[in-house]
Amino acid sequence: MGKIIDINNNDGIVIIGENGAVSEVRLDDLNFVPIVGDEVEVFKSETKTYVTKVQKVETILGQDHGININLQNTQTAPNTYIATGKVVSKLAYCLLAFFLGGIGAHKFYAGKIGTGIIYLLFCWTFIPALLAFIDFIIGLCKHSDANGNIIV
Repeated sequence: MGKIIDINNNDGIVIIGENGAVSEVRLDDLNFVPIVGDEVEVFKSETKTYVTKVQKVETILGQDHGININLQNTQTAPNTYIATGKVVSKLAYCLLAFFLGGIGAHKFYAGKIGTGIIYLLFCWTFIPALLAFIDFIIGLCKHSDANGNIIV
């Protein structure tokens, strides 16, 4: 990789510096308009010297750091519901709710630790078992994605 050091328009000679050495090339042999400071690559054969201008990414794209893509989806349909929660396996959640729901196993699995502890503390009242059966039915009624997951 070299750099154009000087351009002598009277003689038609371009001086290129690369790796501490200096080369002279005729102005007519270049396929671009040289400017002092341009970075160039020099290729030499036995009979001719070829000089090509190095195109920087900034000049090609018109940006400083390559391609910048900024996408924002600000349009939402009216009355759109965005589901939030943890993604869990529908089968595992429903089985835990049915068999171990009285002690809150399905709540622990869904990442709701506080609710799971409350289920565990009140498991002797059988109220958590009734609530777990309701969670089991709700889990069965939810539509799962292609991987069999639901949002709880």
